[in-house]
Amino acid sequence: GTEVYLNADSRLVYPSRFTGKERSVFLDGEAYFRVAKDAGHPFIVRTQTLQTRVLGTEFNLSDHSGTRSHLTLVKGSVEVCGTGGGDYVRVKPGEDVSLNDDGSFDIHRVDTDIYVYWKEGYFFFDDTPLSEIMQQIGRWYNVDVVFDNPQAMLLRLHYFCKRSDGIESALNQLNLMQKVRARFENGVVHID
Repeated sequence: GTEVYLNADSRLVYPSRFTGKERSVFLDGEAYFRVAKDAGHPFIVRTQTLQTRVLGTEFNLSDHSGTRSHLTLVKGSVEVCGTGGGDYVRVKPGEDVSLNDDGSFDIHRVDTDIYVYWKEGYFFFDDTPLSEIMQQIGRWYNVDVVFDNPQAMLLRLHYFCKRSDGIESALNQLNLMQKVRARFENGVVHID
């Protein structure tokens, strides 16, 4: 009864049949989980940096290589710890927990829509550096992104776009803001 939505450039490893006292999976990338409640068999999601313990809930988990790992809880309750050990941290609905380099966690109240709109087919960013926006756009459309103007990487934007409209539409939406010039040439996105 558990549902998992995988984002672009992500993979989920799981057994053909769960046996034992827990349901354990491994995530590389980003996924939205809607976990069926089963108190006798907790659901465990492991990534390279996090371990999440769940009974029944909805959450988004992102753990891409080279980016900060974070979990956003939509409903229910989860506990998170680093794979290197340490105490579990309990997360409440409407909170985002991210793992720091020193193994500690930052927990913030957030608008969960920002973190889960991708599963509805949208890019949605609020006050986000352009470098992060373009990293996700590049990952989704499987294209490289080159910042011909490196200062543009730090520009913070509010950005919303439908993914199915294609890369040209995504770049046109970015250009409408008149903060940068984005173009797609020979399979590469250039940001001026």
